[in-house]
Amino acid sequence: MLIATHDGSFHADETIACAILTYIYEKASILRSRDPLELEKADLIIDVSGINDERHFDHHSKAFTLSRNNGINYATAGLMWHKFGLQFLQKICQKNNLQADNEVLAKAQERIDREMMEQIDLNDNGQLNSYLAEKFPAHNSGEREIFDGLNEFYQNDPAIPYIVAMQNLPNAGAQEQLLSFLSTVKLLREILVNTAINAVCTELGISKVLELYDGGEILIMHEKLPWTSAVLTYPELFERCLLAVYPDRKRGWRVQSLPLSKAERFKNRVTAPESWCGKDNAALDEVTGLKDTIFVHKSGFTGGAMEFETTLEMARRWLKEGRRAAKFL
Repeated sequence: MLIATHDGSFHADETIACAILTYIYEKASILRSRDPLELEKADLIIDVSGINDERHFDHHSKAFTLSRNNGINYATAGLMWHKFGLQFLQKICQKNNLQADNEVLAKAQERIDREMMEQIDLNDNGQLNSYLAEKFPAHNSGEREIFDGLNEFYQNDPAIPYIVAMQNLPNAGAQEQLLSFLSTVKLLREILVNTAINAVCTELGISKVLELYDGGEILIMHEKLPWTSAVLTYPELFERCLLAVYPDRKRGWRVQSLPLSKAERFKNRVTAPESWCGKDNAALDEVTGLKDTIFVHKSGFTGGAMEFETTLEMARRWLKEGRRAAKFL
């Protein structure tokens, strides 16, 4: 398998695309050129050529209009993930002994597109400002000033497009640039592999959480599951839920407030009773009247005890005596 892309400065979209393809096709090599005759020697030609068919993928051409349902246009990263993402995830499962059906893999593919590829494509397409302006229109000069200030702030965010751009060495020769390109592709491949493992495991875990939740105020789990991802992915299903109880990775059990919302992840739906906050062990036992408690965080978002029944009782009293956000009074 020979993959061709353009030479010169490289960007997040074609480096991510090469990372995807070289993971699927482990023996693939990469050609960087703008010579049409050289490009046509490749099996896949990406981000260059001005052609779009089963071999050529160039989102720069005027004829290319493929867009997501939310209005975000595809660049090469998202386009390759759209076409090859399921194949990538199937190989991830095979190599890491993960058992996931096509429904779970489709959700994992969508998660990675939403949380990673969309941002890369928005940046590469130069669509970020116009997309946000359409989604969150400024109605006056004050709102416009805030919008512009946030745009400037997030331009300094060290996200993948920024990190990749910084791998282009000033005044580098062609060979130096090629080596930097290949090392960047390797780095992104490693990042994407771990991202994919996390996405598959998250979707598998979310499925378990949805099966366990009974619709009440406390979500009870007897294994560590990605419950925050479940809550933020399906907020309408957890409208009544306030606390989660689950086993701690180190010792004992945890009780934790659900986040107020996706936008306010660090605000609690219900904060622990004031007298519990910042206390641990014997001091916490004394104020709660319980035994073998471990701690309650000073901000009151989480705490725990050694035994499940004690932690569940903490949760019940947390609901009665804690400070609820206005929405959950």
